[in-house]
This record gives sequence, C-alpha cells and structure tokens, in this order.
Amino acid sequence: MTMRGSFMILYGAAIMTGLAVPDRAVQAQPADWKPKSCGAAPVAPKVDATDVRHFNASVDRVNAYEKAARAYAACASSASSREQSAISADATARMHRVHDGAARIQKQVSDEFSHLSAEMKKGHDHLATQ
Repeated sequence: MTMRGSFMILYGAAIMTGLAVPDRAVQAQPADWKPKSCGAAPVAPKVDATDVRHFNASVDRVNAYEKAARAYAACASSASSREQSAISADATARMHRVHDGAARIQKQVSDEFSHLSAEMKKGHDHLATQ
C-alpha cells in the first residue's frame, strides 16, 4: 500500500467517525467547555516520513492516537449528552414554574372578573327594581 493510500484510508476513517467533519452542535457549545470526567484530550502525533522505519513508527503512533481519540470523543459525547439532558431538565422545570404561575394569574383575573360581573348584575337588578 502506498503512503497516499494509507493517508486516504486514515482520512476516510476520520470522516466516517466524524473526527474530520465539524459538528454544528459541538461548535455551538461554549469554546471553553470540556468534559470533566474524560481526562486530557490526546495529542495528535507528528508523522515522520524521513525513512521507512520512522514512517512505520509514525503509523504505530497514529494508530494509538486514533484509538485514544475515539475513546476520548466517545467519552466527551456521553458527558455532553448528560450535561445537555441536565440543562434541558432544569429548563423544563423552570418553564413549568413560569407556566403554572401565569396560569394561576389568568385564573385569578378570570375569577375576579366573574365575581365583579356577578356583583354588577346583582347591582343592576337591584336598581332596576326600584
């Protein structure tokens, strides 16, 4: 296999796993967000193609990096999902409190209007009979 063929296979694997294609949801997160429980992100190795021995060592380092990067990305994805679920649950609870408060106010105003309407009718009827 040629060096170009090896590169294309690695690039193809990166595209298939989503490592080479930016994800809009990830980009939308604050730039300083990092998963707390995943450790440090692996650092991509440098490829040394000065000779076959160095290149083969580079292939081993890239393969090790790929394994570590996949594990880190999976951990980050899980951590992100958990954090987003917690944020969503909190937002839902807050929205319910606001909705319930607004519904209570609407009912109170409606009850007051009903009471006032009944009082006005009673007053009208009383005055109409005089």
